[in-house]
Amino acid sequence: MVADPVSDLLSRIHGEIAADAGGRVASYIPELGRADPDLFGIALATLDGAVYEAGHVRHPFTIQSVSKPFVLALAIEDRGLDVILSAVGVEPTGDPFNAVTLEPHTGRPPNPMVNAGAIVTSNLVDGRDPKSRTDRIAEGLSAFAGRPLALDEQVLASELSTADRNRAIAHLMRSMGSLDLDVEPALAVYFAQCSFRVTARDLAVMSATLANGGRNPVSGESVVDPQVVTHVLSVMLTCGLYDFSGEWVLRTGLPAKSGVGGGIAAALPGQFGIGTYSPRLDHQGNSVRGVAACEHLSEQFALHVMRPPATDSAPIRRRLDGAQIRSRRHRPRRERTVLADQTGVIVTYELQGVVTFREAELIVRRVVSETSRWLILDGSRVIRLDRAAERLLAGAARALAAAGVQTLLSGPWRQDCFPFLTERFPSAAEAVERCEDVLIADACLPGTVEYVPLAGNDLCQPLSANHLGVLASALETRLYQPGQPIGPEPAGPGEALMFITRGRVAIEQVQAAADSADPPVGLRIAARSAGTAVGSLAILTPDTAPTRLRAETEVEVLVLTETGLDRLTDDHPAVAAALLHATTQAIAAEYRWLAAENLALSR
Repeated sequence: MVADPVSDLLSRIHGEIAADAGGRVASYIPELGRADPDLFGIALATLDGAVYEAGHVRHPFTIQSVSKPFVLALAIEDRGLDVILSAVGVEPTGDPFNAVTLEPHTGRPPNPMVNAGAIVTSNLVDGRDPKSRTDRIAEGLSAFAGRPLALDEQVLASELSTADRNRAIAHLMRSMGSLDLDVEPALAVYFAQCSFRVTARDLAVMSATLANGGRNPVSGESVVDPQVVTHVLSVMLTCGLYDFSGEWVLRTGLPAKSGVGGGIAAALPGQFGIGTYSPRLDHQGNSVRGVAACEHLSEQFALHVMRPPATDSAPIRRRLDGAQIRSRRHRPRRERTVLADQTGVIVTYELQGVVTFREAELIVRRVVSETSRWLILDGSRVIRLDRAAERLLAGAARALAAAGVQTLLSGPWRQDCFPFLTERFPSAAEAVERCEDVLIADACLPGTVEYVPLAGNDLCQPLSANHLGVLASALETRLYQPGQPIGPEPAGPGEALMFITRGRVAIEQVQAAADSADPPVGLRIAARSAGTAVGSLAILTPDTAPTRLRAETEVEVLVLTETGLDRLTDDHPAVAAALLHATTQAIAAEYRWLAAENLALSR
């Protein structure tokens, strides 16, 4: 079995650091002093739910101050940022975590990462009383971890019995008006917050939830809003390791939080989360081995948030004009003539990857010089589009509109993205189809009517009047309403050819539903217009996957069944041969066009 390189790296870092016996286990809380000083674990959780481990990553310990950023997130989610800032500052202190320090004029604690600030924020989460606030914190921390977390009653009791300094801080805040609750109930919520049992693996998943914009990558649950995460990571970066925060940022560049229980949680936004556990602490209250492990990881993985992203991937995969991409709708010959030379009328930009301000600026610089009638922005390959990029692209769309260029969106764009652009399409081909419809309507083709008789069908052009009369006598007329399946479903024996005289028919590829109990779903891969023919036996539909037909509008077709085809072959072989020859020519023409399109797209 091939060794996993991430686990191998974690194991090597673990081995290099495990022998470091520096620091001491916290003893000012008696229960914490019972921890085995030799325990040490490192875990890394990715944004798709993979977790890598080395050492004692499943050993439980109490979360202590590592809980502070996660409870801050719950408080902001419940109350809003302005309410939190009115009660707690966000400035680094340079003081120890348990310093008795408040803002002189407001009485606010300096930030939510020190004990004073955490006492306030833990009591700003939703809840009518201490128990309901504790329940909210338990629910929230468990959601971050992706599993139920249990309260360690012994540690909680030990915290409450040795809380003189925190009581002094709480009484001082109450005297200055920054804590408007009774001291003992407020401390009960805060100490409960610190007494939930976690593992290094839990901290990695919790950190990955922050790195993932608030969505737990293991459970899939959205815990807090992405904007809340931005606020929390900012405070973690500047205040997460107390009076070591400045050097920590310099050396690791990771938003993180430490705790006297021996844990550290660190998050690299958009990439992964890290959790470490080792109860030996330095004089600042941070895990000695945990700090060293994060420094090693940052150095070897180049994790510093201030490091410019090393990517040369272009945000524009390619630019396609009307000669390189067309819709998947087969049209009658006279409509194809109108669309034959539309090279500069429809332009498609295939976008790709992560699109931030930098990538969006490059895209905008390219597209604003377009003079086509339509510009299609295809986001099918876009992994993520941030708000800054969205604003730039929206501005470009408005500027293009003012210059007479209409922007269309294709692919899975967010519903709230470019709300002023009302037309959105599942694929670039369907957006092109919409443009083609407008061009054909603008052409005002002579004799254009909703109904195309059999004689006007492209497939029947090579047939003589006599052959056409014989064929007409073998056909059956059928009508379909929008959305109604046409012929057998999925397509199978029954109809040989259908000549569309009215409306539009979609050709769908049959795919299994996500839930096996649900019926198969259809993915639109092509369409046929009035004046063309379609076959449910894949005739004129060159695709090896199962397909079915569905009416997109009111549809009328003239159907040649398999039985009718057999009779036509027996009674009028010359007509059957002419029809077969015309069908073969149509299929060959379709394949030639597909080959030419693929060649153009490959250049």
